[in-house]
This record gives sequence, C-alpha cells and structure tokens, in this order.
Amino acid sequence: MTFDYRPDIDGLRAIAVAAVILFHFDVPGFPGGFVGVDIFFVISGYLITRLLAGEGAKLSLIEFYARRIRRILPAMLITICFSLIAGWFLLLPGDYAGLGHSAAYSTVGLANYYFLWNTGYFDRESTLLPLLHLWSLGVEEQFYLVWPVLLLVANRLARGRRLPIVALISIVALISFSIALHLVAIDPKQAFYVPFSRAWELALGGLLVFAAPIRRRGTSEVCGLVGLCLVAASTIWLSPGQPFPGLSALFPVIGAVLLIWPRSQSMISALLASAPLRSTGKISYSLYLWHWPILVFFRHYAGTAMPTAAEASVLVAVAWLAAYLSWRFVEEPLRRLRAPPSRAFAAGLAAAVIVCLSGNAIFEAGGFTSRIPKEAEAISSLDVMWDWPCPQTVGIPELGSTFCAFGAPWNKARHHAILWGDSHAEHLAPLFDAAGQHENTAFFLYRGCPAAFGEGVHRDFPEHPDYQESCATSRKAVVHMLRQRKDIDLVVLSSAWTNLADTNVVADDGRPADRVLLLRDGLLSLVKEITARQRRIGIIGQVPVPGVDLTSCAAMRESGMLRRCSTDMDSEQILRRWSPVVTALESLADENGVFFVDPLKGMCPDRHCATYIDGEFIYRDKAHLRRNLRPETDDAIARMIGLYSAFATGQEQKQVSTADAAQPHTASKSN
Repeated sequence: MTFDYRPDIDGLRAIAVAAVILFHFDVPGFPGGFVGVDIFFVISGYLITRLLAGEGAKLSLIEFYARRIRRILPAMLITICFSLIAGWFLLLPGDYAGLGHSAAYSTVGLANYYFLWNTGYFDRESTLLPLLHLWSLGVEEQFYLVWPVLLLVANRLARGRRLPIVALISIVALISFSIALHLVAIDPKQAFYVPFSRAWELALGGLLVFAAPIRRRGTSEVCGLVGLCLVAASTIWLSPGQPFPGLSALFPVIGAVLLIWPRSQSMISALLASAPLRSTGKISYSLYLWHWPILVFFRHYAGTAMPTAAEASVLVAVAWLAAYLSWRFVEEPLRRLRAPPSRAFAAGLAAAVIVCLSGNAIFEAGGFTSRIPKEAEAISSLDVMWDWPCPQTVGIPELGSTFCAFGAPWNKARHHAILWGDSHAEHLAPLFDAAGQHENTAFFLYRGCPAAFGEGVHRDFPEHPDYQESCATSRKAVVHMLRQRKDIDLVVLSSAWTNLADTNVVADDGRPADRVLLLRDGLLSLVKEITARQRRIGIIGQVPVPGVDLTSCAAMRESGMLRRCSTDMDSEQILRRWSPVVTALESLADENGVFFVDPLKGMCPDRHCATYIDGEFIYRDKAHLRRNLRPETDDAIARMIGLYSAFATGQEQKQVSTADAAQPHTASKSN
C-alpha cells in the first residue's frame, strides 16, 4: 500500500474549510456551506482507513492513538485554552460556566454529546457558543476509537483478503445511513450530532482505499468535474432548514468521494493541487479550530451583531494568521516528533485532563460571579433570568397532570382561568400573578403548542416531524377539558403571533392563504369551540421584543466588561412589522366578543418601545421578558400592557384600553 502525498486532498480540505467559513460568516449565496464538515468526514475516513490498511497485521493500537493525539489534541487544547481566557473578559458568568462545561466535554472527545444535550430552545443562541464547532471533532474522535479495532478484527478474520473487509465497511455504511434516515425523520437534532448517523460518511471515504483507481483520462475528468459540481451545488442550494444528514447529505458526500477517488491526473485534480488551495489545505485543521471562536467572541463584543464586510475580512485574516502560527509551531513540530507512543499517549492524556479539570472548575464555580458587580448578577445568565418559583400547583384531572398556578389562591379565587400558549405565555406568568392577585383570579399555565394550531391550521416544522399531530392532540385535550370545567370562566391565549406568522403556517387542506389570516382562522375556530356562557376569552398580543439579543449588552454595561453595543431596539421596525397581525387579532376580537390586549400600546408610547422599566432592564433574550424582575417592575409592566383592566370583574370588553398604563412608573429606552 503506497502512502504517496496527495496535494489534491489538501486542496479539497481548503474548499471544505472555506465553505464552512463562508457559511459561519453569513456570506450571501452559501447557505449550505456547513457541508464542508461532511467533506472533512469523507477525507478523514479515507486517510485513516488508508493508514490502517497499510499497516495491516503490524497495526499497533497504542501507536495509532498516539499519532491521533499528536495530530488532533495540541492545537485543539490551545484553542480551548484561548477560549477560556477570552471568556473571562467577554462572557457573563452563566455563559462562562457553559463555556467551561463544553470545554470539559470537548477535551475528552464528547463535544457532540454536550451540544446535543445542552442546546435547545431556551439556551443562548447556539451561534454564540465559542466551542460549538468542536462537535465534529467529537464525532471523528469517537470514530477513531472504534474504527481501528473493527478493521483489526476484520483483517485478522479475513486473513489478508480484501473482499470481507470491503463487505464489512459497506455494511457499516448502510446501517449508519439507515440510522441517519430514521433519526432525521424523528429527531433531526440527534441525527445531526451523533456518530451513528455520521459514520456512513467516514465509511464511504474508507471504501475508497479498496476501490480500483480510475486510469482512463476521460473518466477521471468526468468524475472530478461531477464531484466538484456536486460539492459546489450543495453549498449553494442546501440550507440549515433542511433535515440533515439525510438524503440531501448524499450530494456533498458523493461529490467528495468522486474527488478523492484515486485516479489519473486530471484538470480538476491539478486545480485542487494548485499552490493557493494546497497551502490553505495544509492549515485547514487549525483554520477550522480558530475561525469560529474568533467570530463568536467578536459577536459577544459587538452585542451579538454579525460583523460588517470589513470587520469580517479582518476577522478571517486574524483567523488565518492564528491558523498558520498554530500549524507552523504546534501541528508540524508535534507531528514530526518521534517520541515513544506510550510517552505521547501519556502526555496528551495529562494535558487533556488539566484542561478538562480547568473547564470543569469554571463550570462548578458558576462562571466566577465575583467578576461582576452585585447589580449585574440578576442578568448574569439565561437560567437566572428565567428563574421564577411557581407559587402553587393545581391538578387538572381532565388533562391528567398538575400545572403551575398563580394569581389568587386556586381554592379561594372567585374566578379560575387558563393561560394557554407557548414560552410567550410562560414569560407572562409573573405579570399574570400580580394582576390575578389584584383581581381575585387564579390562573394555571398550559404550555404547549400555540392555540391557533391543531384544527384546520398547522405549522410545517421539519425539526419536529410529529408537531402537527402533537398540536392536534393537545388542542383536543384542552377543548374537552373546557367543555367539562364550567368553573374555568376565563381563557387567555398568548403566543408570539408575529413570529409565528413568519414561519411556514399552512392550512390542513393545503389551500393557499395568507399566513396572518391562517393564524386568525385557527384562533377563530378555537374561539367558536370553547365559547360558553359566563366564560370570557381573551387574546394577548405579542409583547414587543427586540429581535436581537440586547441582554448581554445590558449585563456588560452593568458589569463593566468589554462590549460594543446599544440597548435600544428598533421600535419603528417592530411597529411596522407587527401591524398586520395586530389588525387581524383586533378584528377577530371585535367580531366575536373576545377581548384583545395589545401590549404595544402601553410599552411603546410615542412609538418608542421601552427596554428599561423603573430602571430595570426587562428582557431575557431577543424574544422573551425576564421572569426574575422585581415585583414592582412586574406590576408596572402588567399595568402598562393593560392586564389589570382586562381581568377586572364585570368588564365584558372587546377592546381593552391601556388606561392603567398611566399608573406611576418610569419607562425608557435605555439607562
């Protein structure tokens, strides 16, 4: 087995890392640049299998793992250490604790599982996690643990014959691809991160080791051209919204396979082997490691904003310089180091343990809250800002569960109510608690699908394939409960209506219709189903939210940490964008005896939406209010948006005024 250097593979590495960087920097025209990672998987599968097959029976596992440690670990650990140091100056305690936790997982090759288990709807936007990109290294490292053992056993059983080994790799690829198709259909997030749904990409690269070289020049040219076109088309036409890695992953993977397939010289291989691509390919590993934390930390500094074109150019140049230095002074010297495998293994393990323990110490210390003043602790992390102890719980037998209740004591309240919605109902719970106590009304929170979905209207949600069925079941359960429970005399519906109108809202029968009108139709059909004598139904309009994360900027201003940002929101854009939804909900309320509360009227006086109330920053993230505000602030916001007048007994009002917004409070755009 020959081990001749293939400069075209370095060129393919350059294309892969360039695609990833273009995607991460949000360069228009490259929505599928994330497939660069899949190309790396195919390359790794080919090179590692070639190495293992070349050694055959002489394979030493300890020597193999020592080589992998020298190749992967030093540059990665330096990047992690840089991130931990930068995080001290740029991240709030909650984010810094999360960084430490992800660093601990990453050093032991479990980054993919950390991000699978610890990223979700209420986590800080995943694009602001400095080590998120290390998930792919986790997949590769887990592959490296299993693959050599599998090939070693297969080689000994096959006694030097190639066919059984090829059959084994083919079976692994088929099983893995089947798992990928299954998981993409039921749990796309898991499909993206776990090695079982990615192994087929690495295995296809491994199969190329046993493929006959393409010797005819014409065939070689065609294969190279088709492969390059598939890779290019994937970066242009695929998008993060598509289930991945399913059938759509075949395009970049097959493209990479055709480009790597051993063959006679061609124009495409000469292009890939050209000096600019080859030199970038040599530093591609370090470039992949460095570009992401540099971008993420800049975004933290810039208040989460993406860099301008000029700033992006500077950041890419900085990443390229860091990558070159890493390659020149870390990767290359350690790769050529001829230390005994056991010593390299022990040294790598010791370094990983030190970094792992350092990251875990940051996590256990809660990100070192002592770094920031006491005043900033209330907005120091997402968990802290969402923390609100439920005042009471109530069992609703018709729904088969217990729920958080608030407002007046449930057993003594004059009125009983349900607050039905998603997280945009949940973030109103402290405000409903204040208003409910004042108006002798007890609420329980039913957190599920937005009430507009489930009958006639649904949301096409590829990330959750069973979403439509789940929403239909949820809605039927609540409707049935309300028909049984005459004591629940108030139903309040709340969701991010405007945001929902921007999603793929569709009619169950497939008829084309405006998405705002579809939402209205969904709510209207529900109102007709649950209307009952002595029962009031209300809709809460969407609370004005910035649409970008201003929270870290506010926290940094309080803490005095490095930050370039503003806590002002674009009020005009919010009012203009939300106007169609507000109009639709108002008309629904006017025509059907429903009251409608429009928070925009109270929270955006004189067309300026407040981000501070009574001197307290009120937002948790780009889409939700904080739930750990002072009681005085909760009370002020509840009055501003009109909850007190909406829940006042004896007021059968269709359109709620915001007169109680005139109660004493101070609202401002910033402090």
